[in-house]
Amino acid sequence: MARIGWGRAGVFARGGGDRARRRRLAPACETLEGRRLLAVSLAFDYSLDGGFFTAGRRTLLESTLNAMAARLGDSLAAVPSAGYTLPTNSGNRTVQTGVAADTLKVYAYGISLSGSTAAQGGAFYSLPPNNAMRGQGANDFAPDVTYLMFDDDGGTNWFFGTTTAGLTWDQVDFVTVARHEFLHSLGFLGSQPTFDRFVQNGVFNGPAVRAANGGAGVPMNGSHIAPSVPSIMNAVTMAGQRSDLTALDWAFLQDFGWSVSTVTPPPPPPAASFVRDFALFTGGQGDGQARVRVDPSRGVHLMALDVLAGDTLRIRTLDGSTAAEIGVDSVVKLFDAAGGVIVDDDDSSAQAGKEDFTHTFATGGRYWVGASTYEQRNYTFTAPSTVVEPATAFHLEATLTGRVGDEPHNLAGASSPVAFSGGTFAVATTMAGEAADYFRIDAVAGAGYAIATALPAGGGLAGATVVSVYDAAGRRVAAMSGGSAYDAVSFTASATGPYYLRVARVVGPAAVDPNESIAEPGFSVALPGVGYSIQGTRGRGHDYALSIVETAPVPPPNLHPLFLDFGPYGLWRWSEAEGVRQINAADPQDFAVAADGSLFVDFGPYGLWSWSEAAGMRQINGADPQAIAPGPDGELYVDYGRFGLWRWTAAEGLRQINAADPENFAAGASGELYVDYGPYGLWRWTAAAGLRILNAANPEGFAPGAYGTLYIDFGPSGLWLWTEAGGFHRMNAANPEGLAAGPGGTLSIDFGPGGLWAWSGGAFELINPANPEGLAASADGWLYVDFGPFGVWRRAAVGGFQRLNPADPQRLAVLSAFGRA
Repeated sequence: MARIGWGRAGVFARGGGDRARRRRLAPACETLEGRRLLAVSLAFDYSLDGGFFTAGRRTLLESTLNAMAARLGDSLAAVPSAGYTLPTNSGNRTVQTGVAADTLKVYAYGISLSGSTAAQGGAFYSLPPNNAMRGQGANDFAPDVTYLMFDDDGGTNWFFGTTTAGLTWDQVDFVTVARHEFLHSLGFLGSQPTFDRFVQNGVFNGPAVRAANGGAGVPMNGSHIAPSVPSIMNAVTMAGQRSDLTALDWAFLQDFGWSVSTVTPPPPPPAASFVRDFALFTGGQGDGQARVRVDPSRGVHLMALDVLAGDTLRIRTLDGSTAAEIGVDSVVKLFDAAGGVIVDDDDSSAQAGKEDFTHTFATGGRYWVGASTYEQRNYTFTAPSTVVEPATAFHLEATLTGRVGDEPHNLAGASSPVAFSGGTFAVATTMAGEAADYFRIDAVAGAGYAIATALPAGGGLAGATVVSVYDAAGRRVAAMSGGSAYDAVSFTASATGPYYLRVARVVGPAAVDPNESIAEPGFSVALPGVGYSIQGTRGRGHDYALSIVETAPVPPPNLHPLFLDFGPYGLWRWSEAEGVRQINAADPQDFAVAADGSLFVDFGPYGLWSWSEAAGMRQINGADPQAIAPGPDGELYVDYGRFGLWRWTAAEGLRQINAADPENFAAGASGELYVDYGPYGLWRWTAAAGLRILNAANPEGFAPGAYGTLYIDFGPSGLWLWTEAGGFHRMNAANPEGLAAGPGGTLSIDFGPGGLWAWSGGAFELINPANPEGLAASADGWLYVDFGPFGVWRRAAVGGFQRLNPADPQRLAVLSAFGRA
């Protein structure tokens, strides 16, 4: 089994599974792609694969393993048909197969492997007397069926090249892992008897192995060769490199019982090379410490280092505990990604021959730390030292800490707004750890905000940077798609007040807790056998640039006309396009705007009428109503005093709702009607449920709002809010004189001598200290105000107040939102 360990550049092999199975008779399955090479052929079966093995990957696997099988000259008996159970992405699968003589069957497929596991190899084998497997001599290993499973869930950064051209330090070489796992299938299995019989006190003492190792046994680490002996079967196989079998690896197969043919050994590797076994911190890790044992006899150690802008690195070289680790004169260099030398440090520590320096990074990204002896110091980033050192060592300790002053990590902590300059805010910063970053915008209603994320202009460590926008109540109002690492999103503020940008790696939830807290899991790896350890609290991070462009708000368009009663001067209509024009010279007693923009008019003893631009005035009923209120679907509610409360529609005419005489009423968004029956309290009526009481107190006024909200004036008891789910909640202790509910959950309140106020998102704002005589909130976002002798005005959150006419009207009416959001 091969594991990847990020935090060092290595592939960690933890042992292949071995499975002993007695043969059972069952129908044979078809052998796929059998190829005979010398005495042993391989038959590859991809029937368990779900798409990992493309044609190119199959070719690469088969050429790699056939090259190994070409040296195996064994004569193997056929395997009768039997069932073998293997794990797959869809659960355990049992395959029924037999195997031909002189053939090894290989089930190869992709599977999601947990954690850092990259692959797993193993075998099913029978245990005949004397371990004479598949008709061979005593103590001769031969599997019935082998299997190779490779991680396919995207967690492994595979390299599938036929050569090493293009292989980078952080890629896992498929060829190397395939060789390693196939060796497990060929006998590197801890409980396999021809392996286990030569292991004594953790040392493998097979005769072929001892001969290949200068007469000495080889120390083992379970089913792997101990790291002190270089081998493709070490528990740690370096990422970024391609490894092949050594003479020692073939000797193990001989001791397992394989007949291994001799070949011309490959040329020895060049004497001068970099040691790239480990990385220090990768993927934005930090706020921690890494320690590496540097063995100069192997060459100059070159270690990858990922940092965030503002990170500070401290490097120390130290003596170890053995004689070979004391007194080594070390040198440390720090390189940028292009190989330029940033630091070349020699003997900066108080300890003779050792280093101790710090460096703060202005720009995040990939850097490299080189560690060598003084004699090896003349190496460059691309040219290793040719100096051969004796078997000495020293320790390198790297401590990486993040910058001071991180962004707030929740809505409550973002108490200071960003500062715009010329309508723009821009910052280059870091996402350090798991927690999201928060930025506060003190927005202006109607203003637009264009938000973009990017990699900082000077470079940095890249990572997904997704912005979600929340209002003051923690509700998400806009978000980037999350489909790319960097993106843009825009929103228009519906109200003046705070909005919050939540910067994270994925789209934020629909609502956030103001005190959101995300724990840092930290990280810790210790490999005492190879002298490497790392631990810290910041498990990942990256650099990003955030920009916000504020666009000045634009007043909403005038979509709906305003209707005005000028008493003896008649009924009038105002629009931005036409100004003021008279509709009728008679003096109405009341009027209300219908959902389609037409007008219902109470002309007192002349009855109830409707008016539209197309049809003019038409009488609905000759009786004199006391009050009228329009509904959201074209209906009209009428108070006929002692004759009760009625409902009118064009289709059905007038129908009585209740015989009692109401004092006030208003319709909500879904056709519900709120009715004030004076001393009998506040009631709610629907066509389905009829009347039911909401509160026994006598309200002085009310206005249906968005999201099923009702705003109620209970006089000296103050201003209240009611919802079906939450019941009654007091908003303010003051006694309002008038209410007008606008779209988007806004409310305008006349507090008499206390002035005109706006409420949105739980916050009150004084918008004019004057005492209005009347209010009308339009569905298009405009508020119309009668300031008595000072005339008729309108106001939007953007642009403030504008006077429309200096005359003093008796009443105002406009198409309302009917409580719709």
